[in-house]
Amino acid sequence: MPPDTELATTVESADAQLTVPGLEDGRLTDERDSPIVAYQYRQEGSTYRPTAPINLVFDLEEPAGGLDRVMSVLEAAGWVRAPEEYVRYAYDYEADEYVRQEATAAETYYGTSGRRHVRCWQFDTLVSMQAHEDTGARPKHGIESYTDTREYLEKLYAAADWRVTPRALSLENDEPPDHDGYATLITEGSR
Repeated sequence: MPPDTELATTVESADAQLTVPGLEDGRLTDERDSPIVAYQYRQEGSTYRPTAPINLVFDLEEPAGGLDRVMSVLEAAGWVRAPEEYVRYAYDYEADEYVRQEATAAETYYGTSGRRHVRCWQFDTLVSMQAHEDTGARPKHGIESYTDTREYLEKLYAAADWRVTPRALSLENDEPPDHDGYATLITEGSR
């Protein structure tokens, strides 16, 4: 893994607030009513099972090109777009269906020795990101940490002049090994 020493050592918390359907006082009430995603899902026959929690949400100035702007920060840091990975889905509240990941990136293409890895979906002016650090692929792939990658990305986006508010949104999606159920809100530009 690349060292974090090149990034800011602290993230200044912005007092950001988000007003969207399905979010009350910073708490997601139901992802079926919101552009914010709570989980990524794996398809199992005709059903979808949650596999990992969303832990970063990006508030964009405008929807056009928003996902590309979010991903450009990762590309500038040397991440690989479209790495080797499993297909995952998120619930699209407007279409009332599950949709494949719309953008992905990882520090390496294969991740045989572990890597940081993200999957993203954009609904309206929001991008929901599932970020984690993979274990090595052998003997079996797993999640090393959600929190370490969330905190690393907070620093990466803060260094790229995005406003970062750690743990701003309660998605009530805590998950082992270390996700606390909160998502960081990262705001673009003047929003």
